[in-house]
Amino acid sequence: MSEAGLAAIHRTRAWVIDVDGCLMRTAHAGGAGGEAMPRAGELLAALKRAGHHVVVCTNASQRPPAEYAQHLREKGIGVADEDFVTAGSAAADHVAAHHAGARVLAVGDVGLAQPLVDLGVETALPGGPLADVVVVGAASEYRTEVINAACLAVDAGAVLYTTVDTPWFHGGLGRSVTVSATIAHAIGWATGTSPRVLGKPSASLAETLLRRLPEPPERIAVVGDAGAEIRLARAMGATSTLVLSGAITPETLAPLQGPDRPDVVLRDVAELYDLLFAPLPMSQGAPS
Repeated sequence: MSEAGLAAIHRTRAWVIDVDGCLMRTAHAGGAGGEAMPRAGELLAALKRAGHHVVVCTNASQRPPAEYAQHLREKGIGVADEDFVTAGSAAADHVAAHHAGARVLAVGDVGLAQPLVDLGVETALPGGPLADVVVVGAASEYRTEVINAACLAVDAGAVLYTTVDTPWFHGGLGRSVTVSATIAHAIGWATGTSPRVLGKPSASLAETLLRRLPEPPERIAVVGDAGAEIRLARAMGATSTLVLSGAITPETLAPLQGPDRPDVVLRDVAELYDLLFAPLPMSQGAPS
């Protein structure tokens, strides 16, 4: 690691840490059904003991943040409900901040609908007045009448958002198609519109995270396994820290250049823990 990268890691006091392929090895978004990466729980515990600010951030949006946080706690990763941000909760934050008074159609599951309700956003229903804003999140099933209502609203001028705009999900155990992005682009195809993304790596999410963290960008690091976290770090002005335990491998890292290349590259979060908290060997730590 370069001296600049090491210095950036050691001056960091606020962390945005990815879940799948980073804290958890899984085949399902949000850590569902997976296992904790080595030392993931120890890393978060040590960061909190050191007084650092930590936000765990996932592009999952099917379930509310509290459910994902509880799952991680069951796996030994101690994250509080209020420190867990999903693409669904981030989308709700953006809509509440930028579309006050709008009727919003949530095309997804409770992980998108509940954060909107919690923030007092008026939600639209199929068959009722057309929505002013349409947001697409993850779900196991999408009802035809909801997709139709979304298409009618967007065709009439509603803003179309998607929580995620990456075609594939990587969690360290293969890949699967990102269904929410597929549905959002299908609505866009039908209406001649391109959906705007509110999850990683959007400027909207960067704004939400910077508002939550009480440190300047130069003291914030974004830790993740994919290009989405690299681009999110760039949008925040933060240090991009890539772990090679998920989507990006040493082979796919090699050709990355310029802003697409991370500031720091580590094997996994266990190596990050060792860099920050492992005791020095006696030969280095003893007085000369």
